[in-house]
Amino acid sequence: MSRLSRAAFRLVESKRLRVVTGVLFAAALAGLIVVNINVSRGYFASHKDAAALTVRFDRLSQSHTNQCSLASVDANGRLHGRLQGSCCSRMDFNHYVQQVVGVRAYAHITEIPADPYDIPVGLARRLAAFNDSIPLRPDDQAVYDRAIRLSDEHGPCCCHCWRWRAFEGMARYLIARREWGAEQVAAIWDLEDGCGGGGKQT
Repeated sequence: MSRLSRAAFRLVESKRLRVVTGVLFAAALAGLIVVNINVSRGYFASHKDAAALTVRFDRLSQSHTNQCSLASVDANGRLHGRLQGSCCSRMDFNHYVQQVVGVRAYAHITEIPADPYDIPVGLARRLAAFNDSIPLRPDDQAVYDRAIRLSDEHGPCCCHCWRWRAFEGMARYLIARREWGAEQVAAIWDLEDGCGGGGKQT
């Protein structure tokens, strides 16, 4: 191959490399855009997921077994079934989706409810019982107290109802048994907030 032919060959290869690189960059950028669009549209994993969450929201937003006036779900009570719906404000769809999808990261921990607006009474009783069965050491109590200050509601709930007791017990379990920090506890309290509304605006 002559010197001129080799130069021409290198020029063609250089142009081909730039074209391939450009195509790969464009594809990567398109992928990022698609991901961002999916996230901005409500964190849906699929259209089927979006439809299922819409149906759940429509049902739970009309349910009212979750009430501030319900102070306790202890074993002596006669309450059965599920605690559903919001206790204070109307449920907000976008916030509900963010909460439910956020909680999915903790699906491996059975003590964390999968849906803040649909909690089995049995699970609520189990969580509330942790208040008596799991004492906090001084350093654990310091973590709990810091979580109180960090959380949006400044506690497990907006009022001292059954939910406060249940999620106080959940925090005791997470701190004492799983060694969670204050930021983690505050974050899960925020995700499990069942008061309704659009959540804290940042």
